[in-house]
Amino acid sequence: MKNLMRFTIVAIATTTLTSCCATKDLAETPFCKVFMSTAAGAISSNVSEGGDYGGTDNESKLGFQLGANALLPINQNLRLETGLGYASKGAKSSYASEDGEASFSQEDKLNLSYLEAPILVRYQFNNTGFNAYGGLQPALLLGAKQKSEATGSTSQNIDVKDRYKGLDTSAVFGIGYEFKNGFMLNAGYELGLMNIAESSEFGNATAKNRAFKISLGYIFGK
Repeated sequence: MKNLMRFTIVAIATTTLTSCCATKDLAETPFCKVFMSTAAGAISSNVSEGGDYGGTDNESKLGFQLGANALLPINQNLRLETGLGYASKGAKSSYASEDGEASFSQEDKLNLSYLEAPILVRYQFNNTGFNAYGGLQPALLLGAKQKSEATGSTSQNIDVKDRYKGLDTSAVFGIGYEFKNGFMLNAGYELGLMNIAESSEFGNATAKNRAFKISLGYIFGK
């Protein structure tokens, strides 16, 4: 409940920022016109583990993202971006052994679903479509499933949401390119700042989200 309240406060703050220039009088002033954008793309995510895990070596997992942002120009080169999005993250690990004619393999996949509220600043380079951005991204955990598939047994898909904290925050940075027709490409990296492992489940283990994202979006009204 506390995590939900915290995330709600962040979501309200982003909504307030979105609407701060939306009144008729302000929207007609220079550099105070709000644009909207939508984006969808792919995510290559991982979970960096330490502590009791002993630095388990996970593999990256592919996922997807969807989102909508409000774009608030500060000046000709700088703008603030905030909104809400959905992201499918997690990690996977595999094990295989072979003893004579017998062989065994197992793959475990952790699927984490998040509602994200990025708060970013983007700098547009003069006379080009290139830009760079960075900021913070609070995220609310919507679900966590552990899927296991092993030789000679049926696959299992277990709800493990209680093993992970409900709130995460990442540092976000990346580059982008905006076309004159309103389309934009973004490529960025997210560095999880919080330990998302519940201490009651994992002792002093640590787990932090890591993700590389690439997306295609469109800016309305530009």
